[in-house]
Amino acid sequence: MTSDVLVMGGGATGHLAAAYLRMRFPNMKLGVVEGPHNNRPIVGESLVEASVDFMFELGLGAYLVEKHYPKYGLTYYFKPNIDDPADRRYVVDEIPTAPQILSFQINRFTFDREVRDRNLENGVQLIDGTVIGVDINNGGGLHAVTVQDPTGGRQTVSARWLVDATGRNRVLAKQLQLQETVKEQKNVFWFRLMNFNPEILSHIKALKKQNRAYVPYFATHHFFGNGNWIWCIPMRSPENQPLISIGITYRKDVYPHGEVRTMEQFLECVGREHPVIVELVRSGTIVDTNYYGSYMWECRQRYSADRWYIIGDAGDTVDPLYSVGLALSSLQIRQIAAIIQRELNGCDTKEFTRDLDTVIKAFQRSVTRDTTRLYECMGDAYQCHLRVHLAVTKLFHLGLPLVMNDYLWDPLGVKLVNWFSSLETLEADSKRFQDLIREVAADPKNRAATNFLKVQSGTSMNFPYYEHHREEDIPASLSKMAFGLARLRLDLLEKLGWRGLISFNQQRALLIDVLRGLSLVPFYGTKLRESRLVRMIFSSCEPGFARKNLGSSAR
Repeated sequence: MTSDVLVMGGGATGHLAAAYLRMRFPNMKLGVVEGPHNNRPIVGESLVEASVDFMFELGLGAYLVEKHYPKYGLTYYFKPNIDDPADRRYVVDEIPTAPQILSFQINRFTFDREVRDRNLENGVQLIDGTVIGVDINNGGGLHAVTVQDPTGGRQTVSARWLVDATGRNRVLAKQLQLQETVKEQKNVFWFRLMNFNPEILSHIKALKKQNRAYVPYFATHHFFGNGNWIWCIPMRSPENQPLISIGITYRKDVYPHGEVRTMEQFLECVGREHPVIVELVRSGTIVDTNYYGSYMWECRQRYSADRWYIIGDAGDTVDPLYSVGLALSSLQIRQIAAIIQRELNGCDTKEFTRDLDTVIKAFQRSVTRDTTRLYECMGDAYQCHLRVHLAVTKLFHLGLPLVMNDYLWDPLGVKLVNWFSSLETLEADSKRFQDLIREVAADPKNRAATNFLKVQSGTSMNFPYYEHHREEDIPASLSKMAFGLARLRLDLLEKLGWRGLISFNQQRALLIDVLRGLSLVPFYGTKLRESRLVRMIFSSCEPGFARKNLGSSAR
């Protein structure tokens, strides 16, 4: 059996990859090795804007509107007195108005089945079996994959391009010894609930801005605690009945309440911090429970010029806090399509493949590692809210504008991103800000609820940009982010008093923020990829780049 593209893994990531590649390359022969389906845990019900942009491109928009709940952003619950279960005061942060870009809460069981059924209708070949061997051809020939069916029979499938979407099985990462150890491990326990009383979520003393723009229940609810956070995600059952997904993710080395693997442990541990969630659970009926232990890992390489690619959890796992799992997978799927298209156009793909591997590593690891460090102060409402505010600002000023304008799978665009926001730069900036926040939070007077800023505001979520989301507005988006970070850093330094005057590392970081913002001002209203200066910079840094790449962009 021979395919042009073979996807190993029949979960959401694998089938979405097959669906997108079928749409982009309708004449190619496409296969998906599905693997066993029995009792496979499914998590990831909350989509974000980048995911939905991808789903709409696939033609799933009407289906999402008709069959799944709309999502009104993320609602964060910061509890100033986290160690007192009787204290029900929360600083609650909601989006200020209905999102300018659609997003959804999806029932993954029905959603995954829908994507699979569409692939079957569209001629994707589904292979029922388990991958038991892969022979990578490093000489430009076909890869060979050995598949064992449920009866024990074996067959070999050959493919020019090979996509590993095997999730936790990590077929290629293990075979090619690409796994990297992650020291800070996390566990997650989750379940779905039916016949519950959703009004219980409002049985708290909420300090928040009055909301008249949408029904607050239809958001992804995030409760923070000591070394952990809890999600509550509304969804629909296949029979159109209300369900809610509830789960706890905790970092094993900083969580103080022991292991959570059963409902009894969940209720006992969560009750020490958030009794309102225990009351919500007790009001309903448990549908199912799931558990992942020590689920964090990283992969040294995701893409190869030898035409194999590792996507989703088969490469790097991501923390679910900001719901970016499927979003990052959708970026990878588009990147792989761009590589295939360039090869079909007769272009060499080695440099482009390397650039894409670099940029997806930076996006995945910067978000996940920053979130991993957040667990150390999740129980500190003041520190936690400021660090979430920083993440929100970067996602909506840097990440989403670049994604919506195809920068992460364009030859020049990806070079710009790697230059402007390398993993080392992102992590160094993040750690400096975290040090400053930690120092400011050490003074009890700064931790008063009146000193909390709005995590999700029109400014932090970059509302002006999304009125048009044009490429020529990206320089202003990045510049405003830099100036906003400078203002926040200055405000925090002022809270330190005289110590802020001698905090030279932070003052230097403040100057860098300002200079970054100023350096982008001349580019306001300019499409960076069409700028003569930008092209000159990259053609001088890498001779031949303009000739080899700019003339055959994969946009």
